[in-house]
Amino acid sequence: MTILVMGTIKLGAGEGAKAAKMLADHAAVVRTEDGCEEYSFAFDAADPDLVRVAERWASPEALGAHGQADHQKAFGRALRDHSPSAMSIDAWDGQHWRKLI
Repeated sequence: MTILVMGTIKLGAGEGAKAAKMLADHAAVVRTEDGCEEYSFAFDAADPDLVRVAERWASPEALGAHGQADHQKAFGRALRDHSPSAMSIDAWDGQHWRKLI
């Protein structure tokens, strides 16, 4: 069962440009995880501090393992350096949306 994850991360004013390399590096690592079919970040064209999140996972188990990975936990800690003011990340399992963050 494919799991889709979509969301946004609102960074502090001017933090988007500072976070870009960290986001790209993290996405490259996550794409090597078992079950990761797509993992990307994109900056909103109207707001350079709004990050759009798009992920596709092969199974709920793959998404669960991703959430427990050491590099994912480190990413969450590093993200704090960019003053996120809001995050909304949801997963779709084909029938229901589930709030992740």
